[in-house]
Amino acid sequence: MKKTTKHILSFAVLTIVFSLPLITGAQFIPDREIGSTGLADTSVYTIITSVLNWLLMLITILAVIGFVISGIMYVTAGGSERGETAQKWLTYSIIGIIVALLGYIVINVISSFLVDGGIPN
Repeated sequence: MKKTTKHILSFAVLTIVFSLPLITGAQFIPDREIGSTGLADTSVYTIITSVLNWLLMLITILAVIGFVISGIMYVTAGGSERGETAQKWLTYSIIGIIVALLGYIVINVISSFLVDGGIPN
């Protein structure tokens, strides 16, 4: 079971590393003006919010995948020791979904304080 976890983790890390240029929208534009820097015109707040939303989406997707895998493991366990492992995966997946939802709520609350200027009188 440890080898499977290592394989899944290494696959996830490699997928993330190799897809980062695509995710960030890295592009090479050779016909750029001489004086332009090619940097984004967005604020740091927008960039941080986008990155955090992307990370929360990734956590949610991984938690749902873990939820599905644990369900399949539980159905195919047949009362063996694998059923306990499936229950642990299910618990961790539910915790992951709760953490992702709480993170989304925290980001929106902080965003409302930063953008709207705090609690209205």
